[in-house]
Amino acid sequence: MTIRWHKTILIMLVGVLFLLEGCAVTQPAFYRASEFKPESIGQITLLPAVDARIDKQVAAHLEEPLRQKAATILKRKGYSVILSDSRESTALTNDSLRAADPALIKRLGPPDARWIMVLALIDLNVVGNTDKVEVSGFFYDKEKGTLLWRDSAICLVGRGGIFGMLVNGGRGNIAISDTVNTLLTSIPE
Repeated sequence: MTIRWHKTILIMLVGVLFLLEGCAVTQPAFYRASEFKPESIGQITLLPAVDARIDKQVAAHLEEPLRQKAATILKRKGYSVILSDSRESTALTNDSLRAADPALIKRLGPPDARWIMVLALIDLNVVGNTDKVEVSGFFYDKEKGTLLWRDSAICLVGRGGIFGMLVNGGRGNIAISDTVNTLLTSIPE
């Protein structure tokens, strides 16, 4: 009888873990240029995040869960990071970032910055018990006008039941933060 009870508890715990975290398995970056060598990267200028969602009905606070989290992760990986208040990123779209036009890249960020990173919130859906978030990241060499790294991550984060009701106000932020964490795993240390 006791063994059956432990087995049931173990199965329930594993099931709960799968429901709570639904981020995609970490894969190599979607695009990483051969000239991207972490040891040659100086200070990364992290521009304000781009809200590239089609449906913007759900309010999204991008500074703390997206940009601050990204800066923390990059610093933990050994990169020097500065947050830029440059506002040209508000006019950017996911398509323009993905196109990586050299003229656009050379205009991004402060004039003296070389390494530019931009994160874009592509989707945020917080309906029901599961939050769905998609975030894309772009890393450019402004001096050469080239894209060094590009990736995206999609996470499904379940916050149902009593726990979901308790943190309902911050659900989107938690999901965004989890997605940024998944996204930046493909940046080498």
